Amino acid sequence: MSAREHREQPTMRHSGISRYEILPRPIQFIFLSGTLLSVILFILYWYSIPIFGEVLTGTRYYYLLYASLGFNIFMGLGATSALKRKAPRWFDYILSFTVWGIIIFCLLHSDDIGARLWNPPRTWWQYGIAVILLLISLEAGRRVAGWGFVGVLIFSLLYPQFADRFPGVLYGYQVPFSALAGDFAFGANGWLGLPAEMLGNLILPFFLFAGVVMGSGGGEFFLRLAIALAGRFAGGPAKVSVIGSAFFGSLSGSVIANIAGTGSFTIPAMKRTGWPPEYAAAIECCASGGGDTMPPIMGGLVFMMIILTGVEYADVLIAAVIPSFLYFLGLLVQVDSYAKRNGLKGLPKEEIPGVLKVLKEGWQYLFVLVFLTFGMVYMRWGIITPLYAAVLMLLLGFVNKRDRPTWRRLEVAIAQMAGLVNFGMAVFFGMGIILVGLLKTGMAAGLTGWIVSFGAGNAYLILLIGAVFSMIMGTVGLERSSYIFLAVTMCPAVVSLTGMNPIPVHLFVIFYAGYGELTPPVAVDCYVAASIANADPRKTMYRACRLGIVLFLLPWFFVLQPALMILGQPWHQVLLYLILASIGIWLMASGLEGYLRPVGNLRWHERAFLILGGFLFAFPEWLTTIVGAAVCAVAIIMVLIRKRALQPEMAT
Repeated sequence: MSAREHREQPTMRHSGISRYEILPRPIQFIFLSGTLLSVILFILYWYSIPIFGEVLTGTRYYYLLYASLGFNIFMGLGATSALKRKAPRWFDYILSFTVWGIIIFCLLHSDDIGARLWNPPRTWWQYGIAVILLLISLEAGRRVAGWGFVGVLIFSLLYPQFADRFPGVLYGYQVPFSALAGDFAFGANGWLGLPAEMLGNLILPFFLFAGVVMGSGGGEFFLRLAIALAGRFAGGPAKVSVIGSAFFGSLSGSVIANIAGTGSFTIPAMKRTGWPPEYAAAIECCASGGGDTMPPIMGGLVFMMIILTGVEYADVLIAAVIPSFLYFLGLLVQVDSYAKRNGLKGLPKEEIPGVLKVLKEGWQYLFVLVFLTFGMVYMRWGIITPLYAAVLMLLLGFVNKRDRPTWRRLEVAIAQMAGLVNFGMAVFFGMGIILVGLLKTGMAAGLTGWIVSFGAGNAYLILLIGAVFSMIMGTVGLERSSYIFLAVTMCPAVVSLTGMNPIPVHLFVIFYAGYGELTPPVAVDCYVAASIANADPRKTMYRACRLGIVLFLLPWFFVLQPALMILGQPWHQVLLYLILASIGIWLMASGLEGYLRPVGNLRWHERAFLILGGFLFAFPEWLTTIVGAAVCAVAIIMVLIRKRALQPEMAT
């Protein structure tokens, strides 16, 4: 098969989070049918189209969605790492049919549940259903986030039983387990709260759009575009990884899917051109991690933020543009500096397609991204915009013969969407358990007050506490839990103290949660990338922490300077601080890797000056910028003096 023919074959290698392709055909039919039905239900709900004389609202709508998608969770997610790429086992079928049966039963009683007649449970069978839903949510969370996540969920269930016995800030109202289970299963904080709102009011059209674009060949196009743009330069495959992951992340919003999609090409290519395996894996891990906040389609934590704060998705999209650009800029500079310092080359010329040729073959993918952004930001069409963009993508497919919609492409698109939805639902259910534990006991309000007092009423000290907390939680793989915890405690405290827009405050926490995904000893993303590279996971994690240093420092820049989030700021101020931050990050990243264009290699003391100076230069205060410029100038002068001193020695 030729390279061109290979590109024309629609595949699911970019999903990375679904085992659809190995399911039995009857199960595949259910898998796809349920996902397609969920899209139809969303359209009926959004446009208030009546079914049998009734318009879908509230509880009934949510249970219909769960009924259409619930079966897929355990079919698409393997019970262990060894089973993730194997056909479902007998226990997967039991869990799937149990979910289906319970949800359909609840659907038949949705009026009573909507009226809160089952909260708390009044009969043994209502209580039994609530307990089963709790257990199902624990198992779903374990399959996607591991035992550490389950430990947090179990603590959230046990703590309310003894909350009145804890001292100080941990004191809360004691809540019986039956009331807790009932609120999770039938109340406003569990299955019918955050998970339902995110699924029914937000993520479906975005994941449909991502599925259609990827199923149509968008993943291959953006990877080829990244190769065409950066493949020929020093360290080409690593730059392809950064740019390709940025493109891919703007579509999928899934770090794991990003690593599986781009990493399967970029990591072997990096190793082939001289990159150490751990470095290659770390680059892909960091690059894919940036996709979590890359517009226009961002990750699950951003979706949670929108539901919790009530802000407009378009405003978050705008606010995330410059921080995402600065993050990928810093990563590109580090990659370039390492490549120049170590003499690493780009890809062979015969492996690099022409930019114009790639654009001619796939211009429609860029066009639909522009259309999506235009509809969200300028037209303010809202959450329905991705649905319009998905339809446009299908129509544009007829323009290019190679990308025309076929049954196979539609199958791949729906399967891609189903994989993203499954992964999100499994995490969201667990978030519901945490919210129930925090809100029912009054712990969230108590912790908010304690955080304010501990931070002495200083918003930036409170933010520092939140950053440290996120990093600690990230070391044990609980970055998602840390966000939901801080989102209902620390973020409201900072917003209340400063009057600050909640978007930069929440994005501050989300960025630190992203850095937590790189920190040892538990960093699932690094394990995935290391497995592709045949690298040591521990060394990969430490290398990723160093490469992700911009992700570690960047949140302070935009939380202190609203101009870096664009919202409500004059364009000249936005441009000024963007330039200053870009220069500072370029200097800092160059110092981290020991090479500064056009000066050359740096020694350790010169690197230290440049790192410090670059950070101060980017820090959004004029005094620090001036001091940073002076420190960087000293570093560059030291390098020039050293090189001039070496010239006579070389001449002799």
